[in-house]
Amino acid sequence: MLKWFLTGADKPRIQDQGKIQKMYHNARLQSVTAMILGYGMYYVMRMTLGVAKKPMIEAGFTPTQLGAIGAAMLIAIAIGKCANGFIADYCNIKKIVPLGLLGAAVVNTILGFTDQYWVFLVLWFINGCFQSMGSAPCIVSLSQWFSKSQLATYYGVFSIAHYVGEGATYLGTAMIIVAFGWHAAFFLPGVACIVLAFIMYRFMHDRPETYGLPSANEFEGEAVQEKEEQKVSSKEAQMLVLKNPYVWLLSAAAICLGISRYSISSWGVIFLQESKGLDLVTAGSIMALSPILGGIGSFLSGIISDKIFKSRHSITTIVFGIVMLIGIIGVCFVPAGSPTMAAVFVAIFGFGLGVILCFVGGLLAVDLCPRKATGAAMGVIGLTAYGGAALQDIVNGFLMDSAKVVANGVTVYHFETIMMFWIGSVAVMTALIIPTLWAKKRKEENEEAA
Repeated sequence: MLKWFLTGADKPRIQDQGKIQKMYHNARLQSVTAMILGYGMYYVMRMTLGVAKKPMIEAGFTPTQLGAIGAAMLIAIAIGKCANGFIADYCNIKKIVPLGLLGAAVVNTILGFTDQYWVFLVLWFINGCFQSMGSAPCIVSLSQWFSKSQLATYYGVFSIAHYVGEGATYLGTAMIIVAFGWHAAFFLPGVACIVLAFIMYRFMHDRPETYGLPSANEFEGEAVQEKEEQKVSSKEAQMLVLKNPYVWLLSAAAICLGISRYSISSWGVIFLQESKGLDLVTAGSIMALSPILGGIGSFLSGIISDKIFKSRHSITTIVFGIVMLIGIIGVCFVPAGSPTMAAVFVAIFGFGLGVILCFVGGLLAVDLCPRKATGAAMGVIGLTAYGGAALQDIVNGFLMDSAKVVANGVTVYHFETIMMFWIGSVAVMTALIIPTLWAKKRKEENEEAA
């Protein structure tokens, strides 16, 4: 049964150049489109909890319980993403990613019919297991269909998937909750994504060689890069990832990225409601600006880094880490009852995050590792990033519960400590990127020496 997931055998090489061009064009267009839409819906299946927190608290859940539920999923994603990253280097990605969306959709559909804490805790963990089948395998597919020199650009294009899903969640889920209640916010998107999973399977593809096509590097005329890639096996390439100190430094930065990113996405709506006095739809609409601007940032990230910063990705990351820092400080300290100012700083934070996510979220590590170990590099980064994401849910839930004040039967939450936690995570992440300024140069020197 497990053999069904493995990549297919190489087929005899097609000699018709016109046919090769057409097949490459169609496969790239179909795969990227399917992954953007499909992986975007992964985020709808994981982010409903963040939008539904206030009505769920009113229904009897506590912030600590919601923090534990959120952390359960993120722990599962962290472990699963690492495992699936290493596995994906050997597998047919077409068979992994749609299955993950299908499983997550079924879980969300079931959750639409329960309000029991322990049921949510267990099923949200299972949801995380399915969620871990998305990102790393998708990046493996990109590395199979696009050459090394193209990867930054198309990684940025694919990364808008995060924000397609986040934007749909913040706007659509808030409206569903207002119209039908919070249970429907799990059930209705779940049913829709069950259908989408089968559509995704139809349009994704195994690696080019299984269709009789040349590798992406060879197809783009990058013979030197392809020769370098063939020097090591997949197993050897994966060991190089584990031995690379810069990968582990980026992993530490990814922990901070996971904290800051998911603190805002999971707790931003309730923060704007409780701390800034905004209603659910207004808060959700403002938070929707983060994925919208993030999508633009991700889409432009490769172009910005290649054209403005001359492909010095570490410098790009540091600059936009500072942009993120400005945004998060503004969000935290904007005066209550100022939705316009809150929207501006959420947009700044979102744009910076969109650029950062492409690089700290995997591209910096992938750029330092062989193509055959793309999944392994993404897996290591994913493990730590989602470890940080799980940590923030536990810490934020605890800090929110511990800082509440009940007066005359009214519960008021204070966010001063939480704000310092959010700001500090962005500042530390940016600082950790600085040593990687020398990483790419050292890799190039080692390749020349070899």
